[in-house]
Amino acid sequence: MDVRKMRTFGWTRVELTRRPSRVLYPMAWGLLPLGFAFMMWLFGSSPEYIPWFGAASMLLLLVGGLAGVSSRFGTLNASKVGIGLVSICFGVMVWALVAQGTVSVVFGLGYSASATYVLVKALDFIFRDAGYVFEREWDAKQKIPSDALHDWDIKTTRFSQTCMALKRFNGNSFVQIYGVVRDGNSYLRFDLLGCQSKLEFKALNFGVEWPEFQAIGLTQEE
Repeated sequence: MDVRKMRTFGWTRVELTRRPSRVLYPMAWGLLPLGFAFMMWLFGSSPEYIPWFGAASMLLLLVGGLAGVSSRFGTLNASKVGIGLVSICFGVMVWALVAQGTVSVVFGLGYSASATYVLVKALDFIFRDAGYVFEREWDAKQKIPSDALHDWDIKTTRFSQTCMALKRFNGNSFVQIYGVVRDGNSYLRFDLLGCQSKLEFKALNFGVEWPEFQAIGLTQEE
């Protein structure tokens, strides 16, 4: 599929607003208490405070992770993003176990470092995405043509601001259709996540009969 072909069927590309600073700020602060915890363990000073610093680090990193996830619709459908957030959540539990003496500080530090790496890779996946998102005006009372979507997981044919249909290419690459309401007008969005280049975009088979959507759009205009 080519971007120009999408336009001929009435879809216009949406320019995404990326705000990595919302993610980097809490992430940077999250690494600071983890560094303190490591130094305290290394020099054997105030060991009773190490779990508190470790848990604080995980919570701040979780805030950064959630900020990254909220920057794009449906990112939790990507397996690596879900794994990244769950790893950080478990990190808080790990430090609670460290405080109880169930597991060692070394284990807590090692797990936290690993979970942080997994989260960073997940956020890198989100922000490296090429941002192939398209939309077209759509009557909220009109159902989407499910027959025009081949090998898709149809959640609902009714207009909704949640995921209406989804098609996976692999665990971290998928396309979804959902509704958006802006300035009193309703739009249908076609959102591809996990594609990082124009060549990848052209090579994907979306399994969509675009004229069906165009025909419904023309009927609405009449």
